[in-house]
Parts: sequence; structure tokens; C-alpha cells
Amino acid sequence: MGQGSGEWTRQARAAANLRSMVHHRRHLHAHPEVGLELPATHDYLAACLRELGLAPEIRPAGGVTVRIPGKGATGQVRVLRADMDALPLQENTGLPYSSRTPGAMHACGHDLHMAMLLGAAELFVSEPPVHDVVLAFQPGEESDRGALRVLEHDNLRLGTEATAFAIHVNAVVASGTITSRPGTFMAYGDWFRVSFAGRGGHASAPHLSANPIDGMAAWVRRLDELVTELGHREALVATVTESLAGNTVNVIPTTGSMRGTLRTISEDQRSLLHSGLSRLTTEVADALGLEQTLDIIAGYPALVNDPAFLDAVMAQHDAERPTAASATMAEPSMVIEDFAYFLHRWPGAMVYLGAQVGSRQVFNHSEDVMFDEAAMSVGLALHSLVADLKT
Repeated sequence: MGQGSGEWTRQARAAANLRSMVHHRRHLHAHPEVGLELPATHDYLAACLRELGLAPEIRPAGGVTVRIPGKGATGQVRVLRADMDALPLQENTGLPYSSRTPGAMHACGHDLHMAMLLGAAELFVSEPPVHDVVLAFQPGEESDRGALRVLEHDNLRLGTEATAFAIHVNAVVASGTITSRPGTFMAYGDWFRVSFAGRGGHASAPHLSANPIDGMAAWVRRLDELVTELGHREALVATVTESLAGNTVNVIPTTGSMRGTLRTISEDQRSLLHSGLSRLTTEVADALGLEQTLDIIAGYPALVNDPAFLDAVMAQHDAERPTAASATMAEPSMVIEDFAYFLHRWPGAMVYLGAQVGSRQVFNHSEDVMFDEAAMSVGLALHSLVADLKT
């Protein structure tokens, strides 16, 4: 097969599956579920796979996997992963297939990820890939480390013969464009909670109180200074996302707390940020006569792409689709992703797939985010490429 025919043949096969993928995507989009307990989503995926004559492995709150034999008897296995969970958002897109579940929305594109893997299942059943493939549908990506549960599946008891691959759609990258980078692709992600306790009192006499809100305000200012200081060394993010204190206008509260997220791209920077938070929390509390507690919860590891595998994927992609857009990111994304756990077990890679609608600049996780469904044919072609890739 020549390069030109490879481009058109693989892309044409993927495009032929687009209608089916759109059907799956819109059903899943209209029926989102949040977290690990996704009974309707598990049932839908399992039913679709069974209709293809496959025998999926299903674990409640633990995902769905299925192994599809390849035609090459290569001894290699390609693990292709899609996440399943939605976000706790009220959808505001006005799409005819908008979420029917109040307070839940597929705002990160996981519905497209699942639809692309269902498209891969249909394609591989009719045209077996070179290598054996395990399709892994994973719940609980957003905050529940669902990858760890899926990795317990019997279908994923694999040795060094396996490699893992995943696609993540990106709503602000031109549709069909593939972007990624070798090495660290996505950040370490941790969470923090800081609490201050003081002396409450009457709002008219702040000098008689030790106001935890003063501590919270000072802490945020110091946090900004710390991020600026450490940011000269290497990119990082520290964001306060929740603030809780007080319940009326004329009472100084006795306690207040804040929560947020930390993102770093190296262990050294991660350690410096953690120790800096501990130091500034103590200094703020001592200066204002407050008691304090700081909890840092270790989150997801960094997502590290295997350079050799990613280079092979992108070289084949560029050979088959020489006119298609692809790019190497200069810096890691500060997004976190528990596909990192897959890449701790096997070499592999994740890439971004652009799915921008027109020139919209609404990023994933927004209540009005939209994704170009046509990008799924590019994603399916990429999954097919990986399943056939000689490495």
C-alpha cells in the first residue's frame, strides 16, 4: 500500500464509520453520568460490543474492556483507552441532543472518546488489525482515579508486549489537527485544603477578633507571589477554586477554608511548591494570630509519552496524511489525566485531537463547550493506525 493509498484508504474507512460514531456520541451525550458509578453507560457500551459478537469484561464502577484478535499473530497488544465520565455541570449549549440529566454534562469530550472506540470495535471486527487490541472504557477519570480500577481487568493482565494509546479531544484546536509532545505531555496534579481558625466577634469591632478571612486573603496574595517566584524556574499552576467562610453580614467567623489544585511538570518543582505552601501558611497564621492546617493530597502523576512510540505514530500519520495538520507542543499541558497510570505500566502515548467548532474559543469543561463531530473520523483513523503500527 503506497502512502497516498494509505491516507485515503484508512481515512475513507474511518469516514464510513462516522455516521455510526455520531449516533453513539449523541446518545452518550444526552445521557451523561458522573464519577465511577455509571450503570447506564456501562450497559450501553457492553450492549454495543455484544451486538458486534464480542464478549466484553464488565466491572461495576470499574469500566468495560474487550479484546479483539489481530490478524498478524505478532505477539503484540495495543491498548486503546477512552474515558466515560461526565462533569457535574448544567449544559448550556442548546444542542438538540443536550444532556437530559440535570447537573451533568459531557463537557470534556469523553462522549466522543467512547464513540471513537466503538467505531474502532466496528472497524476491527470487520477488518481485523495487525495486532491484538484491547479496548478499555474507563470511568472516573475526572477525579476518581478510575484508571486504577480498569487496570485490574483480566483483559489488561498484559506484559511487556503491550503498548497503550489514547486520544483527547480539544475544543480550541482546529478540527482534525493532532498535537502532542514526547516526554512530559500533561502535568502532575495535586489538591490542597488550607484552613484558618481565629476569634470570632462583632463586625463592628474587628480589633477584638482574629479574622480567618484576613488570613485567607493574605494567603492568596502570598500564593500568587510564590507562583511568580517558582515560575521563573519552570511552569506551574496553583489555583484556589473554593472559599468557605462566614454566613452573615455582621459576624466575624471563627473559621474559614479554601481548596484548590496544584499543577507542576517535574518532581523537583512539585516538591518546591509543596514546601513553599507549608512555609507561607505558617507565616500567615503566625502574623495574624490564627491557627492553621494545610493538607496536600497527592493526585495524578505526570503523563509521560514514550518518545520512540510517539515518533513512530506521528511519522506514520504524516506519511499517510501528508496534507493534514500536526504539531509538537513546545511546553507540557497543565491539564492532568489519569491515563498516566496506563503509561506507568506500558510505554505509549496520548495526543490531542482538535475538535474546534468554527472559530469558537470555549475550552473543555465549560457549560457551553461544543465539539466538531467530524473530528472523530480522524481519531478513528489514528486508532486504526496504532493498531497496525509496526514498532
